[in-house]
Amino acid sequence: MRVIAGPTSTVLSRRVAELLHSRIVDVESKVFPDGESYVRLTAPIRGEGVAVIQTLSRPQDASIIQLLQLVSAAEEHGAMKVTAVVPYFAYARQDKRFLEGEAVTAGLLARLIKEAGADAFMTVDAHSVDSMKGFDMPVTNIDASPVISEKLLEMKLNGASVVAPDVGALDRARSLAGFMKGEAFSMRKSRDRTTGKIVMADVDFDVAGKSVVIFDDVISTGGTVTECIKILRRHNPSRIVVACVHALMVGKALDRIVAAGSEEIISTDTLPSTVKTVSV
Repeated sequence: MRVIAGPTSTVLSRRVAELLHSRIVDVESKVFPDGESYVRLTAPIRGEGVAVIQTLSRPQDASIIQLLQLVSAAEEHGAMKVTAVVPYFAYARQDKRFLEGEAVTAGLLARLIKEAGADAFMTVDAHSVDSMKGFDMPVTNIDASPVISEKLLEMKLNGASVVAPDVGALDRARSLAGFMKGEAFSMRKSRDRTTGKIVMADVDFDVAGKSVVIFDDVISTGGTVTECIKILRRHNPSRIVVACVHALMVGKALDRIVAAGSEEIISTDTLPSTVKTVSV
């Protein structure tokens, strides 16, 4: 298998190619003066299976166009099988219609990736099962908990309580807690679908004197995590560490989380990041 290194995932692509003992296919890319994206495969791939590795980092829309271009170029240039490897699948949180008139963008992207020429799809910790339902092809959704837990265990957090910011993230917290030999709990959160305002209830579980890991799939502005920290601190845990799979860290999210009282922030290399990462 050849690994095609998408412009947003050049470092990760090389790590994957090294593990696979595979030859890398570099991509020539640029943006024209009018804003259009251009990509070109720099090596022949006819008759070979290829993995196009392209995370959907900011600006997400440009990353998506490049992904579709690369998948299409691989298919058109004779690849035997094209696997779209998208470490961070942007728009996965738009996986259902919350208000009348909304687009279900996760499903739209699934159809576009199929139409571009992909035969299989792979991602890391998709936001939900629903976000994967639109793919009419084999899908692999990789759990990042094992590699994240290794880093947390190095930090002497064995047995820590793993807290999900909301009920929807509880299964993910349980997965990490299994590796940590700790318990998993969930905060209770509600969000106004029009204004986006978040309201979090007080905890109904005991963290006094315990180490706590707040774990979610995506941290964007850090608002939810910051509220979690503030509520948990009122119950006197011994330590609070924040972990996530995809660290978008928009604006001053990192500063907000640290200021709220997180000892450390751990993430993965599915996205370029300014926080401490482990490699998927």
